[in-house]
Amino acid sequence: MNSQARLARVVLLIVLFAIVLAGFASPVRAQGPRVLLATVDGAIDRSTVDYLREAIDEARTGVYAALVVRFDTPGGGLTETIEIAAMFNNARDVPILGWVGPVGAHAWSAGTVLLVSTDLAAMATGTTIGSVAPVEIGPGGVVPVTDEKVINAVVGAIREELALHQRNESLADAFVRENLNLNAEEAVNRGATELVADSPDTFADLAEGRTLVYKGLPLATAGAEIVPFSGSVRVRLLAILSDPLIASLLLILGIYLVIFGISAPGHGGEIAGIIILLLALVGLGFSVDPIALLLFLVGIILILIEVKTPGFGAFGIGGIVAIVIAAAFLAPLRPPRFVVSPDYQVFFLAALLTPTGFLGGFLLFAVYKVQQIRRQKPTVGDMIGESATVVDGLRAGEKGYVMYRGELWQAIVDQDFPAETKVFIHAVDGITLHVSSNLPPLPKAPPFRSRFASFLRRKVV
Repeated sequence: MNSQARLARVVLLIVLFAIVLAGFASPVRAQGPRVLLATVDGAIDRSTVDYLREAIDEARTGVYAALVVRFDTPGGGLTETIEIAAMFNNARDVPILGWVGPVGAHAWSAGTVLLVSTDLAAMATGTTIGSVAPVEIGPGGVVPVTDEKVINAVVGAIREELALHQRNESLADAFVRENLNLNAEEAVNRGATELVADSPDTFADLAEGRTLVYKGLPLATAGAEIVPFSGSVRVRLLAILSDPLIASLLLILGIYLVIFGISAPGHGGEIAGIIILLLALVGLGFSVDPIALLLFLVGIILILIEVKTPGFGAFGIGGIVAIVIAAAFLAPLRPPRFVVSPDYQVFFLAALLTPTGFLGGFLLFAVYKVQQIRRQKPTVGDMIGESATVVDGLRAGEKGYVMYRGELWQAIVDQDFPAETKVFIHAVDGITLHVSSNLPPLPKAPPFRSRFASFLRRKVV
């Protein structure tokens, strides 16, 4: 009976413990709905796709009432934008709400396409969407793209999303062909968005009770807890590498390191350059234009010529100019792959080309210092005419030792010298000094013709 009583007590304790746990757990459920908040606050690239895919999965498995995507972006890759829009549409069991905020934020170009691809769209007061017209930077500055295939592709992408979510389809042409910009109130009045909300909490309250047009899901988000979403370490690393500016700078730095490693082997520059180049290729993920690639090769060849045959630096400067021009050509922001605002393109090029030129100048300086050290003449020849002191005495025709600047050197003489005699160095033969009691004769100055020829040779080299 005692054992049965003890067993009964244990079972009773387990049941009571389970009831207590259930009591603690029930208030958590009673707290109300939760809304997951993801943020797109930079250029839209490959990492944005993975980030939002993870956010959608988290919203689905975490039983969130909705996923709110906050936009503050200059735009980005059109291919990635279309993929994200399709991902939004295919998440039939997850309400996806788009919000441009806070005050001063904008969703330009590709960001506008993503905003109108969400199930319910809102903007904070003082925010802007639009500027979807594709542009590129040429010799004359920022110019609009006139290729109808590019324009029609962007118009078609926006119109398809506007129609799917029963928004104003005529805005597609206005956004792209007229470069239309809308603030929060104008966007609602013209049928681009549904709400004006100055915060995610306000957005969640205003969305309460609405039924999504495309997915048919009712929203129960009033008073919801806003939970920020943080992507995985892999996505954060990819976000750093996929940034067009960072990827391009890594490409330039990798090339310079490879050049420096070839010119000054043994310091690991070429190894670091190869690793950085691989990281840059991971981040860039685009095909290189043949002309830009040729400019890169020409720049590398010119800098290597400067390294091997240093002169006035013309080859090195020309190589840096070629690489800078190639970097401008390779700036991965051109349509149709990217749809970004003109201001962002100008900022991107300035931020890319400035450190590119600086790194090139630093490379030339480093290579110059390395070659300067390599071209230094042995200091042994400067010993001629210097004085030394006989150590233990010297016999004519035999080797002995002299003290020169605190160092013992082998020496040979043509006459006997006792210890502590001061002698003068006449010649250096390896590690053996030829010394005498007399100063060596001064070298004769070369004739004018020889000096002029030597001067010309130095200038040519």
